[in-house]
Amino acid sequence: MNVVLAQTFPSRVAAIEAVTAQPRYAGGAELRARAEAVAAAAELYGKAEAAKDWRTFAAALEILGLLADWSEAVHIAAVDADRFLRAARLRYRSLASDDAHGAYAVALVTALAPIDGELDVDAVPILGAAIAELEMPVAIFGIEDRGGFGPPAADDLPVKPDEIAVAFLEFSIDGKPAETCHSLSAGQVHDLDLTIRVSRWPDDAERLVIAPVSIEPTSTWDFPTFEFPRPDGPAPFTFQRQGRMALHASQGFNARPLEFRYAAEFQPRLERDETVVVAGQRTLRLDGTDTSRHPLTGYGELDAKIVQLRERLRLEPLISETDICDLLALLTPVGNLMGQAVQDKRYPKPIDEAAFQADFQSFLRANAAIGSELEVQGQVTGGKVDLTFRGIRIELKSEQSKRLLPDDCKQFAGQAASYAVGSGRRVALLCVLDCSVKSTPPFPVTDGLTIIPVETGTSPIYVVTCLLQGGLARPSDLSR
Repeated sequence: MNVVLAQTFPSRVAAIEAVTAQPRYAGGAELRARAEAVAAAAELYGKAEAAKDWRTFAAALEILGLLADWSEAVHIAAVDADRFLRAARLRYRSLASDDAHGAYAVALVTALAPIDGELDVDAVPILGAAIAELEMPVAIFGIEDRGGFGPPAADDLPVKPDEIAVAFLEFSIDGKPAETCHSLSAGQVHDLDLTIRVSRWPDDAERLVIAPVSIEPTSTWDFPTFEFPRPDGPAPFTFQRQGRMALHASQGFNARPLEFRYAAEFQPRLERDETVVVAGQRTLRLDGTDTSRHPLTGYGELDAKIVQLRERLRLEPLISETDICDLLALLTPVGNLMGQAVQDKRYPKPIDEAAFQADFQSFLRANAAIGSELEVQGQVTGGKVDLTFRGIRIELKSEQSKRLLPDDCKQFAGQAASYAVGSGRRVALLCVLDCSVKSTPPFPVTDGLTIIPVETGTSPIYVVTCLLQGGLARPSDLSR
């Protein structure tokens, strides 16, 4: 029997984030990628009952992915868009026909039931929200599946309740639930609130100590240790404590998040073996990047968006850290150009793609971090990519006749993804200039910076898209 919660639960967190953060008319590729991760997590549970719940959750994500494809196809008037809905219904019926479902799986099937009726395409986000709101049982242990050969190992035998204590942790930082990667300002004192649920208390233990452990230099952090004296009454027990925490140094922009793990121990140490399993948020990942002291683009909101994209890309195991660093080196000046395009009306009139490339190339070349490493017109997968920086392909587009919104950039993402595949990369940069004449206000610059996953049939390619706004109307003209 193995403790596998820490290995499996991040895949559920990422899946729920994908379900709740999907754009209105897309997201199928992302949901399928998350379904694969959840299905892989199910295998870690082996013969444990929890494996069924995780497999059912993975199946539900695949169905939501098909519905997302259906929604996107309907809104772009694709041929036979309903094929995705038909496939989703078949998958749902197969899932619903299983008689061995537990309570969580039954709840999933019930939430997806509208698929088997007259489903309106605008109800797809509602189904996703219903799935995300379902409470999934917390499963801590996996039981190795030995294929039925030989006698059961000692680790496979059921664990008696009096042999183990489970301490389930929940952290809040400055009154907000701790995120998967929590941004924290360095040089300031912050509140760290802990809620802990303990399943049992050994007879000889006087107190429970929850202490931080980290490989980070001790001079760079100060975290509290929480102590809980023996409680009165029957188990389980719930405690709440508040402490103070501080990071003494900010991080470099390309540095990985700081990681801290909280371990539990009953004291005094008992003569017999008493196992304490720490579950829940036992690990805190903190990002101490301070863009207010060390700006990236010169535009605070864009700096925050770039930091978010950085953490999103770091969650993808197939994207190398080197590629992320090189892509971020490009996003810093390009983000500044996005800000200039709106603030200074850098592109007041329509220009063609060649003129945009000349201006864009000159702008990047002037950046000391890029300079001579910017290559022009490379040959990749039978086509010519516009620009390349350290193997990261940059595709440029200019739209002169109609206004574009961020979702409209999906029509160009496939080309950029093809260049990335031909270069052995998982990421590409797509920069689109919308220089059509406007009669409406510009949208917030940060909305133009997005990630578009492009499905390749096996695993997605991530195209970071920057939509620059040109052809802007004078503010005074908008009041007439």
